[in-house]
Amino acid sequence: MSAAQYARLVPKKYRSRTLPKIDRPWRPRVIAWAGPAAFYPNRFYEIDKWYKARIDKPERLPEMHIIDPAEHMKSLQELMQKPETESINIGFAKKEATVKAEKSEKDRVELERKSRHMQLKIDIDSVDVENLSVYRHFQVFDHLFGENVFFENVQKLEVDYQDNIVHSGNILTANSTVTRPEVSIQSVGKGGFNTLLMVNLDGNGFEEKNGELIHWMVSNIPDGEEVTKGREDIEYLQPLPFYGTGYHRVAFVLFRHSQPVDLKINGSTFENRIQSISELYKSHENVLTPSAIRFFQTSYDNSVKTALHSLGLKSPLYEYEYRPALKPAQREFPEKPQPFDLYLDMYRDPKEVEKEVLEKRLSEVKLDNVKEPKWIDPDYVENKKKLPAWLHSKQLERKGVGYAKYHNDVL
Repeated sequence: MSAAQYARLVPKKYRSRTLPKIDRPWRPRVIAWAGPAAFYPNRFYEIDKWYKARIDKPERLPEMHIIDPAEHMKSLQELMQKPETESINIGFAKKEATVKAEKSEKDRVELERKSRHMQLKIDIDSVDVENLSVYRHFQVFDHLFGENVFFENVQKLEVDYQDNIVHSGNILTANSTVTRPEVSIQSVGKGGFNTLLMVNLDGNGFEEKNGELIHWMVSNIPDGEEVTKGREDIEYLQPLPFYGTGYHRVAFVLFRHSQPVDLKINGSTFENRIQSISELYKSHENVLTPSAIRFFQTSYDNSVKTALHSLGLKSPLYEYEYRPALKPAQREFPEKPQPFDLYLDMYRDPKEVEKEVLEKRLSEVKLDNVKEPKWIDPDYVENKKKLPAWLHSKQLERKGVGYAKYHNDVL
């Protein structure tokens, strides 16, 4: 209660002989700067000091984590598990393995002896190494034909880039795939034709067009004949994994059909090579049946840029967009004590920092006839007097804290 309010409410004859207690602000009505004490770790220790008049404690909010009670007790394996759905085989039925006669006990002992002495030889061609789990892991079937579909490798397909053979997901360099590969297709012995597609599942660079990039297409290959006997609808083009896009999956898909087909795909331009394989197969599923598949992975090298320039295209560069670094809101008096130049560097424009780093690196390019100075700062005494302490310490950082900022060989 103020003095004026007390005078209006209480008559004069009933007033107290002593002065009433009047409400006063507990802090003076002045704007006082905290000075260097704002950077002390315990600047809130004495909150009633006069120079703390306009400094408020930082507000700390707890992190909120929303927990779903229904999902809280499930393990990670249960959360990551997908609902089981029956997969559909869109190809031929798998060949039944021939049952071999059981070996006698004497033969088993002899095989064990050879195995222990490293004398047992195995014919690789006779071993069945087909495993569709690799294709499911890389989602080759899902991205080519849709989800929950697959087909068995019932026809032998060999793709060979000179000394590099395409298996099931092995890595080949883009430089080794410049020329078209040698392809060998097993003869079924029932006549008919084969159609071979070479597809890059990750090579579509057009946002407005959905589909995969067809690098090579040979249709109507007679059964038992070489690939050159077929009709080359789309000429061979080496895989083109763009810079910064990582590994691309390149698949060779073989289709069987009884009569010659015309898929009506024009691959004269780079954009026309972008086709949806699932829609293409859907429109010809009554005629085409997939029988074999092989795929490999490849990444960018200089041969990709050369191939794009030969087509009259520029080589695009992709970079990963990192999320901005988490940092507190900039304040005049930060909570954590630290040098002010490092604190202000957190809020500088990243382009300005990159420019400074680049200029520093270019200035330190070592030539053959240039020697590194013996002394870091020959004018140490003068700079100590004239320059600010933080700027002078920055000049003295040759092998100290700021060295890695300008000499990071990884970047």
